[in-house]
This record gives sequence, structure tokens and C-alpha cells, in this order.
Amino acid sequence: MKKGLVAVILMIFVIGAIPALFGQDKRIYNDGEIDYVPLEATFVLTAEDDESSVKEVRYSINGAGIEIYDDPITLSEEGRQLIVYWAIDMTDNVSSEKLYSVIVDATPPDGFVSVNGPAFTDDDELYITGQSRIVLWAEDELSGVDVVYVSLDDSSFSRYTEPVAIEEEGYHEASAYAVDNVGNATDVFTIAGYVDSTPPDVTVEARDAFAQVGGENYTNRDNVYTVTADDEISGVREILVSLDGSDYAVYSAPFRVQIEGSHAISAKAVDRLGNESVPVNLRFYVDVTPPSTSMGVSLED
Repeated sequence: MKKGLVAVILMIFVIGAIPALFGQDKRIYNDGEIDYVPLEATFVLTAEDDESSVKEVRYSINGAGIEIYDDPITLSEEGRQLIVYWAIDMTDNVSSEKLYSVIVDATPPDGFVSVNGPAFTDDDELYITGQSRIVLWAEDELSGVDVVYVSLDDSSFSRYTEPVAIEEEGYHEASAYAVDNVGNATDVFTIAGYVDSTPPDVTVEARDAFAQVGGENYTNRDNVYTVTADDEISGVREILVSLDGSDYAVYSAPFRVQIEGSHAISAKAVDRLGNESVPVNLRFYVDVTPPSTSMGVSLED
């Protein structure tokens, strides 16, 4: 064999489309042990011979039949691939075989979203509070995840670095996608929903107007008390009522207070995210004793 025969040189070219979003340019990634490439990668084999020159370069993929190299090699299967290659000069001197092991990654990551903190869904709508946090992550079985991008309410995509908090109440949309280490990107996925950090409005009403005596509310035993609550975004989960400092119980229907004396109704409501209102208090005196009457008789001169 002539000493001028040069070892085969391996070159890899990656064809990348102009990215529509950040991080979609295809690339080669090495984890310190092996190269990972996208499906678009092409492999170029070259050889040099200082004397009789190179007649041909041959290669085999994964132990299959021997091919004569004419055009850049493409790999159509995902996973670990082994390319064996060598060169022959014009006098049939054969170079030593070389091996190139590579992992083809053609699949984008799997993306996931969760919420830390108060949250629930209703008719595919997500409801959270300003204290909730949207957590994004992704997994990729081959080259691994490089980055996750996020956009809030049609803002520009930026790198996701920590859970997202949305404090402004109302309707919002968060969009995200993930990119693996060779540039495979997920489709953009969007979660939409409402932020509700405001507790319900609560009202306690008496059916019959109170009599005002000395700045105090007076009523009879037949008066009926109704508690209502309203929450504009997530809705009311429950109304709680306490009478005269007792433990709060779930309100279910209008009620009467028929024991004579001073009383206090406290009511509060909790929405479906757990936002709890400040108690509303109504104080009054139930008078069940009728007036006493008397008659006096006098003789006038």
C-alpha cells in the first residue's frame, strides 16, 4: 500500500430551513460521547491519494450491502446507525475501515403543562388565580430537550426559565413549544383560560324591613333571611353562614331566626378557585313579646 494514501475524511452537512420560530434551525449535537443528528443530515465521504489517486470510496450502513459512494449519504431511520467506510486507490490499495456511529433523532420532544396552585377546568376552559403558576416542561428520548419557548397573550416568544404567573384578571392565552438538541420542534400548543383572584360578593337580606329604634334593627320572628353570592369569573362554590358566632355551615335555603333577643348573621362565600370573601354581618333584635296595655280611669271635675 502506498504511504501517500490519506485516511478518509468524514464531513456532515445539515440542511436547515429558515426557522419560523426560535430554535428550529437543525444542527449536530454531541453529548460528549456520540453525535446526534436530525433526519435532514447528509454525510459526505472524501478520500485523497498522493500517488495513483482514489478510484472509489465504499461504505456500508448497519452491516447491509456494500455501496459505492457517489452522493452524500442520507439516513432514513431514527435511532443509532453505524456507517463503515473505506477507500481504494487506482492500484487497488485499500485503506483501513473506519466506523462512525451516530444517532438520528427525527422526533420532536413531548411537551407538557401543569399548574401549581389553585386551578380547575370547566368545559375545556382553565381557571386559575394570580397566585397559580403555569409549569412547562418537555421530554425527548434521543438527543434531549434544548429549550422551551413561551408566549403570553400573543407576545413574542421568549425562553422559558421559570413557572409563569399571570396576575391580571380575565381571559388569557399562553402558547409554548419545545426544541430538542438537534432542532426538532414541537407544534405550538396553547392553553387558554381565566385568572380569577377576586372572592365572591356576598349579600344578606331580610325579607321584611327592620324597624329602627334607637339606632338598632328590630324585627319579628317571621322575618326570612336570604344569603346570595355572585362571582363573575369562576363562579360560586359554596355559601357559608354562621348565627351568633357558631361554626360556619353551608347555606342551603332562606331561614328564620325566631328566638327572642339580639342576633348576628355572618355570611361568606368561596368561589371555585378557593377565593374566600370577607364575612358580611347583619345584626338585629328579634322581638316576640307583644306590648303590654293598661287602662286608667279618672273622674274629672
